[in-house]
Amino acid sequence: MIATGGMGVVWRATDTRLNREVAVKVLKAEYADDPMFRTRFEQEARSAGALHHPGIAGVYDYGADDAGHLSPYLVMELVDGQPLSTLLATARTNGRTLDPAVVQDLIAQAGEALGVAHRAGIVHRDVKPANLLVTADRTVKITDFGIARAADAVALTRTGSVMGTPQYLSPEQARGNPSTPASDVYSLGVVAFECLTGRRPFEAETPVATALAHLQQPIPPLPATVPVALAAVVTRALAKEPTQRYTDGSAFAAAFRDPYSNQAAPTPTPAPTPAEGSTQVLPGVVAPVPVPASSPMQRLDTPSAYPGDEEKQRSDRSPWPIAIAVILLVIAAVVAAALVLGGGEDEPDDTAASETPSETATEESPSEDTTVEVDADDYVCRSDVDYRTARAELDSLGLQVSIQPNDATNTGACPEDSVARISPSGTLNEGDRVTIVYWGAVEEPEPTEPTTPTEPTEPTEPTSEPTAPTTDPSDILSDLPGGEE
Repeated sequence: MIATGGMGVVWRATDTRLNREVAVKVLKAEYADDPMFRTRFEQEARSAGALHHPGIAGVYDYGADDAGHLSPYLVMELVDGQPLSTLLATARTNGRTLDPAVVQDLIAQAGEALGVAHRAGIVHRDVKPANLLVTADRTVKITDFGIARAADAVALTRTGSVMGTPQYLSPEQARGNPSTPASDVYSLGVVAFECLTGRRPFEAETPVATALAHLQQPIPPLPATVPVALAAVVTRALAKEPTQRYTDGSAFAAAFRDPYSNQAAPTPTPAPTPAEGSTQVLPGVVAPVPVPASSPMQRLDTPSAYPGDEEKQRSDRSPWPIAIAVILLVIAAVVAAALVLGGGEDEPDDTAASETPSETATEESPSEDTTVEVDADDYVCRSDVDYRTARAELDSLGLQVSIQPNDATNTGACPEDSVARISPSGTLNEGDRVTIVYWGAVEEPEPTEPTTPTEPTEPTEPTSEPTAPTTDPSDILSDLPGGEE
């Protein structure tokens, strides 16, 4: 097994007809019998199979094994590389951040690949380091279009559901609004921020609080080690309003690769007037907080939506704190319900759930506290989170946690007692069993016993060829220049 996600398990396999190594993604058993989930899985095959670009992991085939149990599967390109999330974890362990020039190349490659999907009418909707694979020669490939959908197709998820990972979620996704190419730009901007600083711009104790931070909190400034022009590009990608960002992945890639030629960005077009409904109050509540004069944001053209007069008008409304507090409470409730019902990566939507009978379902509305989100990236190979801390956090979510040591030797890539893997992860039900596998002590090479000197012998020719290097995080990071955090 290579990896597991919210909707499927990925296996390494051999294509016997074409004699090549491939990756096979099999729909999880608990979803395979649900027609709505099979439809979404087939949609992934069609949307991803239509994309052809060196920066996108290819989809070769689709099928279903009905031998005893229907199990739809995808046959995909096997990428010999590491997820960007693993490289970031390794850099953190070594007290390093990636060099801005290296980050420029990696993020620009990802943006160009997303641009191809955007031009085809496809939005990824879950851009994050775990879905960006980096090969030994630093080629980036985007994988797992598992919750992608064609923009002109009928959405399988109902309006108001939330798709994506909270730490990389765009504000409009947090509101439950439809995703657009600008949503992918925002998520890639979060990834760029993390690569340049070693941390995510918005993190909180719960997924709901993290989503609200994306909606309400100002963009943190990037450190002085990041060139000002590059920081301005990241800041624009993280704008709260989609119309203030780059229009698609290609535009973001061009600006990120050559930030100095994009400092004078054109003023974005005004946002359309929202239709009547409960979401009308959101723009006034979650409008971007004005950035101080010392912030990199001052280098961007200030759009007409943020003049000083409007700030005065907002201050004139300040005598109504009760009304604002009520609105914030309503938003928090909406986001909480959307996150629980909509879920994260590859999570079933409410429509699908309503069509599949459940042993625990009743005629009353389903409970909003029955599912929890576990993102393995928050725990794996982190120096600040050992397996004991991870167990305490998962216990607090209502999961049944078991611990076991990793059978593999710890070569030093991850700290002692750090988490090696969490299985399963993604969207889980309270009471589910979860296993945490942790790394043991770093194995020191055993000293060799001194040997009795012998008579010198004639040199001999080598008897074997050197073995080919394997791809691991240290191979990719070994020659990456970086700075101390």
